[in-house]
Amino acid sequence: MTDREEKIRQLAYKIWEEEGRESGFHNDHWLRAEKEHQMTDQQAEEATKANQHADEEFAKDNSGKKSAVEIRPPSISSPD
Repeated sequence: MTDREEKIRQLAYKIWEEEGRESGFHNDHWLRAEKEHQMTDQQAEEATKANQHADEEFAKDNSGKKSAVEIRPPSISSPD
């Protein structure tokens, strides 16, 4: 069993439990679990793309600026 199938199986089991453990609906539970798993994967992929885009935009906006590592706070013991 693949990792994907295992996750779907766990989701289908959860759906089955939430609906009172009624028998005869295993195909329905499996199909709903597949759909939920697919939506979760799609949302994760969209979030990754959005984060990558934001990183690229941030890099463009700050290309000539000093990074936080390069900026040092003023010293307390001696004037800068």
